[in-house]
This record gives sequence, C-alpha cells and structure tokens, in this order.
Amino acid sequence: MARYTSRMTSVVFQDSGAGSTITVGPGPGDLSIGETNAANAEHIRLLDRGSFDGFVIGDDMEQDVSITIGVENQSLTTALEARIRDFILKTGSFSGATSMDPIIWAFQAVVTMTDGTTTATITLPKVQGSVSFSEAKEGHTFSFSGTNNGVMVVT
Repeated sequence: MARYTSRMTSVVFQDSGAGSTITVGPGPGDLSIGETNAANAEHIRLLDRGSFDGFVIGDDMEQDVSITIGVENQSLTTALEARIRDFILKTGSFSGATSMDPIIWAFQAVVTMTDGTTTATITLPKVQGSVSFSEAKEGHTFSFSGTNNGVMVVT
C-alpha cells in the first residue's frame, strides 16, 4: 500500500485574498498539526453524583501547528522579494497582505499531498503564530509555531 511522504507534500501560507502566498520550505518535512474531532470542540463530561450522565459541547478546539524551515543564503527580509519570515511576521514584501482575522495577523495554511494521481488537502483556515531562529552546522533553521482556529477543510 502506497503512502504519502514529505516528498509528496507541499505547504503554502496565504492571506485572505490568496493574493499573497508563499511556499514553506526548504525543510525536513516535519509539519505537525494538532488534534481535532468530529465537532472540532471539546467534549465535557457531565456527572450526576459521581456517575457519568452524558456530554455537552464546550469550546472550539484549536490545533497547534509547527514546521521547521531551512534558512536559505539570502536576505532575511526585503520589500522586494518573498521571504518566509516576512510572511509570518507580515513585514517586508508582505506588509500589505490581508489578514484572515480583523484583529490580528492570521493566514491560511494549505497542505497538499499528491502522488501524481491522487491529491489530498488539508486547509487550516486561521493560523497565527511566531518564528524562532536556530543556528546549526547542518544549516540554520526557522521554527514556526502557531495555532489554527476554525474547522479544518479536508479533501
């Protein structure tokens, strides 16, 4: 049975109009998306004097999102070229990008897996987060860490 691998997967960050997009990479292919359930909401157990009495739906879930991105030999920020750090921080050439949220900078993340015949996608509708930097002999990296709010769209 064939399986999708990081070689068959791309991750794209995009603003609300999809006018500003960037493909996330290069990197080791270590995207991680936290858990969800059928209601995308917490299930709160109800008890009646210590005995299980059912569930109620609680707050919407939010999914943790993380990915490691290799730092290429180029400027880290510029008003003229697309840079991943600029997209995450809404600076440089992405300073005019349109947010998915009216209050904070949030964007969509679209994960596409394809083997050339079959394609599957996961769209995270409202991702917000931050980026950190790490030095290494094998190559420097940015680590994106954030959260998604809203129901993921899966195809």
